[in-house]
Amino acid sequence: MDSFAAREACQEGRYNDVLAMYDKAKPDGSWTNWDYYYYAYALRKVKNYAKGREIARAGIIAFPEFTNLHGIYCWCLYYLYIKKFDERLHTFEDFRRAVDAILKYSQQGPYTPYTLAVWRMVEVLKTKPPSMANMAGDYLRRLDPDLLSDEEKKVTLRGREQVIASERERWYALMSRTLIKEEKYDDCMRLCRMALGIFPELHHDNDIWFSYRIGLCELRLGQIEDARQRFEELLKYKQHWIVYRGLFFAAQAKGDSEAMRRYGASAMAAPGELKAKVNFLAQLAGALENMGGYDKEAYEHYLLAKLIRTEQNWKISPQLIAKVDSYDYSPADRPELLRRLQSFWMAEKHAGEEQHTGTIDKILPGGKAGFIREYGGGQYYFRTASLYRVRAQEGEKVTFYVEDFFDINKKKPARRAVDIEPVLLYHKK
Repeated sequence: MDSFAAREACQEGRYNDVLAMYDKAKPDGSWTNWDYYYYAYALRKVKNYAKGREIARAGIIAFPEFTNLHGIYCWCLYYLYIKKFDERLHTFEDFRRAVDAILKYSQQGPYTPYTLAVWRMVEVLKTKPPSMANMAGDYLRRLDPDLLSDEEKKVTLRGREQVIASERERWYALMSRTLIKEEKYDDCMRLCRMALGIFPELHHDNDIWFSYRIGLCELRLGQIEDARQRFEELLKYKQHWIVYRGLFFAAQAKGDSEAMRRYGASAMAAPGELKAKVNFLAQLAGALENMGGYDKEAYEHYLLAKLIRTEQNWKISPQLIAKVDSYDYSPADRPELLRRLQSFWMAEKHAGEEQHTGTIDKILPGGKAGFIREYGGGQYYFRTASLYRVRAQEGEKVTFYVEDFFDINKKKPARRAVDIEPVLLYHKK
């Protein structure tokens, strides 16, 4: 074959001419390494990835020291099996073999599919059972974070432009979560502290979550007071249910039942889908059961966990079924069960606190926040996400509690209204 003519045609973008030269010929002992290269190169350029992969692979076998074919082979694998992986078209094992081949025949860099293949594998593993999802750490370790891009990305989601984290920041976030699952707490803390020191600005509240993971590791290592103080500090900036859950675990480690109820209830009452809290529901139920005097509340938490798993078609463990069946209470329907639990969560979250009464004085433009005027008192800022069975409408009469928080915009401590409910819900005449 005339590899010189093939090279000239490739340089001029005449890929069909190259295909015409080679399509009728079969690779044999007369082919040079460059014959394989230019034929595979042209096939890739016309997006015939299946044939390109076949020819590149044959060339690699014939000339194992000729690394120029590796890039073509890897890109064909990427487009064939990885970029738009669909288990209706290819098996997961085919996908995994393609990823592993790319990691074998290429190196991490801007001109190879190496990094793209790892990220795709990590995404696919999220959809797999935990036994397979744990493989993500092995693939993340194949990436050198120092070679990943530091540039944040802009994407359009639901018609709005949003800024997302760089690949490097994303690696630190995922790897730190993986290290916790692997119970490598010292390594996780070291990595989180590195991330907090490396990035001048973090995205997706990663500054909060890296610090949270340090606290969780401290808790697992028995450094309970350090963890508790860290979680308390985080609450000033992020009232996420997972932070409350961390405080629940810290209280549990200390054997503080009152704090366990307060923080457990706070976690359940905080914004967030109940299905995301399904495991914690059972943990909280077990804690209430062990306290004594909270059997009905424990049963209702177990029951809700079972209902959620049933609704989601998720596996229900024999232990959870046994817990629900061990009580003699009549099961309430879902709306009534949620009403009872919501009442319990509010009562425990705010035990010993003063409940205030007032009216919604103003809704700010955008409808996400406003101010409540207390009867005979001051005015409090609130977020409409804190409304429970209340319309975001000026003049609505409400009850509420007041909490301290740190105003990030004004950079100072402040107070706001939370857990806002209609007056008539508990004060019917």
